[in-house]
Amino acid sequence: MPDLFHGEAEAEKTVLRALRLAVEISIVLLAIEAVGALLSHSLSITVDAVHNIPDIFAFTISWTALRSAARGASDSYTFGTHRAEVFAGLANATLVLGTGLLFGYEALATTLRGIPYAGAVDPFWLLAAAVPTLALRTVAAVALGRIPGRVRDLNFRSVMLHMLSDVVITVGLLVVAAILLLRPGDGWVDPAVALAIAGVLVVESAPLFRDAAEVLTERIPRHLSVAAIERTALAVEGVNEVHDLHVWAVCPTLICMTAHVAVREMSVRDSMDVVARLRDAVARDHGILHAVFEVENLPPT
Repeated sequence: MPDLFHGEAEAEKTVLRALRLAVEISIVLLAIEAVGALLSHSLSITVDAVHNIPDIFAFTISWTALRSAARGASDSYTFGTHRAEVFAGLANATLVLGTGLLFGYEALATTLRGIPYAGAVDPFWLLAAAVPTLALRTVAAVALGRIPGRVRDLNFRSVMLHMLSDVVITVGLLVVAAILLLRPGDGWVDPAVALAIAGVLVVESAPLFRDAAEVLTERIPRHLSVAAIERTALAVEGVNEVHDLHVWAVCPTLICMTAHVAVREMSVRDSMDVVARLRDAVARDHGILHAVFEVENLPPT
C-alpha cells in the first residue's frame, strides 16, 4: 500500500502548531499596524490593520475545525467532523470578501474625493509599521509553507492564501512609503494602493467559495476523472466491467468512492483478492483511500 494519508492527517500536530503561530503573529501585527495607522494617517495600512481582525478569526476557526476533526468518527458523525473544515474555509472566504468590499468602497470614495482619508500621510510611521509587518508575515508564510502538501485541506489552503497575499500587501505598503518619501505631493498613491489591497481581498475569496461549494454539492474533485478511475479499475486482473461509480469528497483530503464491478464467476476468496487489488490501485493512482467495491458475477453467456 502506498504511503498515503487518511483525512485524519490534516489534524497533525504540525498543522495545528502552524495555525497557532499564524494566530499569534496576526495579533501582534494588529497591534503594530493599528499604531502605524493611527500615527501615519494612511488608509492603506488602516485597511491592512483591520484585515488582521478577520484573519485572527479565520485562523482560529481553522485551528478549531482541525481540532474537531482530530476527534475522529462517532455514532452520530460516522465520517467524523471533517465537513467543519469546509465550513471553516467558507467562513474565511466570507470574512475576506466582506473586508475587501467594505474598504474597497472607502478607498474608492477617498480617491474620487481627492481628500486625504485622515490628513496628510506620514511615510516615516508607515515605513516603521510596514517593515516589521513584512518580516513577521514572511516568518508565518515560511512556517505554513513547510506543512506537507498531503495534509493541506480547504481551510488550511485558505489560511495559506491569506498569508501569501498579506506578504504582497505589505510590499505594497512599503511602495507607498517609498513614493511618499521621495514625492510627498503624490498623496493619491495611498488610497490607490488601499483600493488595490481591497481588490486583492475580493479576488482571493473567489476560489475559496468555489472549492467549498464543490465539496458541499459533492462534485467530483477537480484533480480526478471518472474515466481515469474506470480505466484503473478495468486494468485490475479479473475485472470485466465497472458501473455505478460515484466519487465525492467529505473534505478535500478525505475522498470517497463506491463502484460496482463485474467479474467472471469465482470464489468469494478470489473476489476479495480482486477488491484488495482495486483498493490498492485507486489509492496508488488517484489517492482515494476510502473505496468500496461491490462485486457482481457476469451473467452466463
